[in-house]
Amino acid sequence: MSWIDASIVTLIVTLMLLFALRPVALATGLVDRPGGRKTHVGIVPVIGGICMWIGIAVTLPLMEPGVEGTPVFLVASGLLLTIGVIDDRFDLSAKVRLIGQATAALFMCLGANLVAHSLGDLFFFGNIGLGWLALPFTILVAIAVINAFNMLDGMDGLAGSMGLAALVPAVIVSWFAGANYSLSLAAIVLCAIVGFLIFNFPLPFNRPVRTFMGDAGSTVIGFGVIWVGMEMAHGTQPVISPVTALWLAALPIFDLFISFGRRVAKGQSPFSPDRGHFHHILQRAGFRDREIVLMMGGSGLIVSALGVAGHKFGVPDGTLFIGLIALGTLQVWIYSRAWRIARWLRRYRRGVAVTHHHP
Repeated sequence: MSWIDASIVTLIVTLMLLFALRPVALATGLVDRPGGRKTHVGIVPVIGGICMWIGIAVTLPLMEPGVEGTPVFLVASGLLLTIGVIDDRFDLSAKVRLIGQATAALFMCLGANLVAHSLGDLFFFGNIGLGWLALPFTILVAIAVINAFNMLDGMDGLAGSMGLAALVPAVIVSWFAGANYSLSLAAIVLCAIVGFLIFNFPLPFNRPVRTFMGDAGSTVIGFGVIWVGMEMAHGTQPVISPVTALWLAALPIFDLFISFGRRVAKGQSPFSPDRGHFHHILQRAGFRDREIVLMMGGSGLIVSALGVAGHKFGVPDGTLFIGLIALGTLQVWIYSRAWRIARWLRRYRRGVAVTHHHP
């Protein structure tokens, strides 16, 4: 099966399951109810992660040529899915979730031989090898990316849209480079996300079939993104440098570390939930969920595309690394002034509304 056929089948299977499993979710209590930090309306099935994973699992083994490491990917992502489903239903501790994420990352490293042995020429004086640090470094990066997408799952369509923002450039560059492994996996995961977003993106027509992905879905998406990035940078058909791979998920990664820093500064656990993420601030500024998702997803797509384009046009690794640091610094600056920006945006929106109503 070609990657195009497999992607279409993944989309169809995901859509069919999102319909079929709704009654099962309601019967088993795998649902999200409003209350506390959860401000949604009504009882919503939390089956997006299950449906996406099954859509991927059905088609990935049928690829010709096969995708390297497929059994390992399905086992590792299946572990994350299982832990996520249990967490969605019963709430697991952060320690249990971290152990599961580290185990999945270890599967990726040892089972599929996807290890970041080098960082590239970050400082313009040659390739930086990691030696014995390669394995723990890769596991930490994988955990960071998984949690980065997990923490974005606080608004309809956001985590899925950021997943698309990371995977669309990955599909394009892998396609032109003829990298079949990363192309097939990226395209299949991308189409599973598209199928889910039809039920989750904040639009009026899909309210009756609204579905959440839960931790099961957000961690599987994060794992898919890190696996694709590792395959593209450190696999058997490398097409980008290690620093370029970080550009694919730069905004979610920086959001993770900014959130960790904010919570630790307040004396809280870095994994304690709050409503201080940028999308929450934009909500309080008066933006609709759809506008926020489009803004943040569009920004993520621009950033990941810039990183990939920079590499393909011969921008040195050191320059891309400086650009990454500059991007992170800008993101910290924006977050540190988020309330001021929110107030300005609120006044701006009111001014536009007055202008439209009183020409």
